[in-house]
Amino acid sequence: MESKPEIGRLKKLLGQNGFAVLPLPMNPIPVLAFTAVVFLTAAPRFSQAQSENTPGAQPDNTIRVTLESAYEAWRKAMDSGDLQSWEDSTAFSRQIETRNRIVSQKLPFPQALFDDPVEAPALGGLISLGVLSTGDTATSTYFGKANFGDEPGVAISDNLLVLHFLREEGRWKFDNLRIVKIGNDGEILLQIRNSDLSFLRGIEFQPAPYLPPVPQPVESPAFVAEAWIDATGHEVKVTVNGHLTGTFSNIKATELVMGGLRRGSNQIKIESRLLPDAGVTGSPKVEVAIYAAEDPTGQAQRVYHFKPGATVPPLATESFVAQ
Repeated sequence: MESKPEIGRLKKLLGQNGFAVLPLPMNPIPVLAFTAVVFLTAAPRFSQAQSENTPGAQPDNTIRVTLESAYEAWRKAMDSGDLQSWEDSTAFSRQIETRNRIVSQKLPFPQALFDDPVEAPALGGLISLGVLSTGDTATSTYFGKANFGDEPGVAISDNLLVLHFLREEGRWKFDNLRIVKIGNDGEILLQIRNSDLSFLRGIEFQPAPYLPPVPQPVESPAFVAEAWIDATGHEVKVTVNGHLTGTFSNIKATELVMGGLRRGSNQIKIESRLLPDAGVTGSPKVEVAIYAAEDPTGQAQRVYHFKPGATVPPLATESFVAQ
């Protein structure tokens, strides 16, 4: 079997705390996992044209203070390592997903959650750009030098901080946080200075269209596993042993296999859909590989490989063995 030593980095948590960083414009590189920050490659550069496909969120600055209070409660819980306060301030679906990510990597919960060296940035000194809400979901966006913790020799640059919230049983709770990196984009900086916030119609700043389903809890696996997906020109949904790994649209990406793998027989379901504009960015293709390691710090082996060629079936359900 083909080996993949890079899987050793799975010991670091893939966005367990709800942090994500979106560098714009995007580079076609795999997901890079850090302790609490994930560099994603799934989203395109924001533009006003994306507003045609975004959910029907509306500006609602009347809830900004409420959302900031919810975020501050979550931030204090993370800083103090208070599990009860973290559960009280975090959306329930995010709680289960966070625990699942930690357990899937054979790490202790909640210890691994609070051992993270990355700090949640304070909102002091940041400029509020506005709130978008669907009624059940919301985002609050800020501009400035969001500080995730001092690192010697690393300057903190101006970026866009997007906080995501969910409304559960009439109460707003924190869901996740994203940094949209603007680099030296003078156009965006000029828009902000001129109070032209039309770029907030971009999909990066939109709240979820609806409350997400609550995932099923997973148990500690025999093998930590990672999926490598090439979904060029396709939307590909990967499910392993009944747990969703993720849905990937026209990208090459890696993702933690939620729940890992069992010893012996495992099942995988791959659902593929050719996108309408397939072929614009290259030849459409689908390829999925699963790499697994009993020790997440050790060398991984490829235990499954799906490469159908030019004719991609809309549904593939197969079994494979992990020894």
